[in-house]
Amino acid sequence: MRHLFPVTLGLFAGVFLVTALVSADASRRGAPTHAQQVTAKDDSPTSGVRRAPRPAAWRVLPPGPGAPESRGAERVLETLARIEGKLTTTRYQHRTVVRERRGLYAWDCSGMAAWILERAAPRALSAIHRERPVARSFHDVIARSPTDQARRGWRRLAHVEEARPGDVFAWRRPPEWGNRITGHVGFVLERARPVPQWEGAYTMRIVDATSLPHQDDTRTRGGPGGYGHGTLLFMTDGDGQVDSYGWFGMNSRGVVVTPVVFGRVTR
Repeated sequence: MRHLFPVTLGLFAGVFLVTALVSADASRRGAPTHAQQVTAKDDSPTSGVRRAPRPAAWRVLPPGPGAPESRGAERVLETLARIEGKLTTTRYQHRTVVRERRGLYAWDCSGMAAWILERAAPRALSAIHRERPVARSFHDVIARSPTDQARRGWRRLAHVEEARPGDVFAWRRPPEWGNRITGHVGFVLERARPVPQWEGAYTMRIVDATSLPHQDDTRTRGGPGGYGHGTLLFMTDGDGQVDSYGWFGMNSRGVVVTPVVFGRVTR
């Protein structure tokens, strides 16, 4: 049986106080069962940080990160590699500032995604019809895309196990979280890995921009944030659709209930 606990969001001294919206089924999944109130500075939905039970084999299934399955995804990975080859300074901020020669990349999640797609898949970016896309924009264009073929540069993936490096993930904020937060967006670095003993649970290595690091993150807690890699936890329904996520991967004390979509850019 699934239990839902409400999310509330308040603003105190310029930071958001988040109580995570949790979907849990401890008897069936053994997954994180609830969240505690924590403080966040950006659009990174949070749950409490406490080490969850960790099955010993979770890191080894399935083997290998997988390979990109479209030319657009290949170009996304090439753009990410170019960023990492030049990067000297990064930070999280809502105004995108990139100085490639200096290795400076300052942005939020949607600013990063737009900058990368402008170079790797401009047709997909133009399908959003917004001068400055936000996380919600990416979610909506993916959610409207067909699964059997690409349309306007996007194909929606029907199952989380279809995601491959260079694909895009996005979610919308739960409606209780207020208007400032629209959701989150980033890119897949490795295909989903099933979590043994947790029915319908997967971990995934991703790249995004945030001020609040994930599990096994390249960014440090309390640092400036910005560009980096981390691990997310995804919980699915019986059909492989992601219905909730854990921001801190296997260390998430709870999961936030909101649909997560995955899209493949073609051009």
